[in-house]
Amino acid sequence: MNERLRTDFSYNLQLLENVELSDDWLQMPIIKASKLIPSSLIGFNYAKTAKEFNKGVHFYIDDYQFERLWNSPERYIELLKKFQVVFTPDFSLYMDMPKPIQIYNIYRSRLLGAYWQSEGINVIPTLSWSDENSYDFAFDGIEKGSVVTVSTVGVLKSKEAKKYWISGMKEAIKRIKPKAIILYGQEIEFDYGDIKVIKFKNTNTERFGN
Repeated sequence: MNERLRTDFSYNLQLLENVELSDDWLQMPIIKASKLIPSSLIGFNYAKTAKEFNKGVHFYIDDYQFERLWNSPERYIELLKKFQVVFTPDFSLYMDMPKPIQIYNIYRSRLLGAYWQSEGINVIPTLSWSDENSYDFAFDGIEKGSVVTVSTVGVLKSKEAKKYWISGMKEAIKRIKPKAIILYGQEIEFDYGDIKVIKFKNTNTERFGN
């Protein structure tokens, strides 16, 4: 392998071959709108040992448990293809992270999701943001009218965290106009308008409400 190819693979540039990019300065990989809603969920950390596959795979787990997807993306295609739908990875966005790292983590999530779509996997984009300064990149690369997913895990630990979640959720709805929202974790008082909300408890498979 020559030096250029080695560099390309180190940044997963080979995954861009069949991926469309946004036409703004970010050039964020675009995830096409999804309409599928899973009936149950399983964490990626249990995907390899799963016996049933009529589920959605989520990444609301610690980053170290799915960093391998970025390090060896081609290796997990056949596994993920078995499932009904796959959420995009929820790489962490902390407010004290430098913005370039936040952008990179959103980029990685979008690129893996767009790559999976190019391989025939049903993908639902995961919403993630930090503060208002993240909105321009946090919601880029998601086609309008898509089903999306978001987590509330940890949000109720402080008033500040709840405030940022509510503010970001309002902005996400404004920009993406989602067809439906899959909510993972404890319910937060929030007006979703006429958007369908599907709620899952903070477990791998338990579903509640509709």
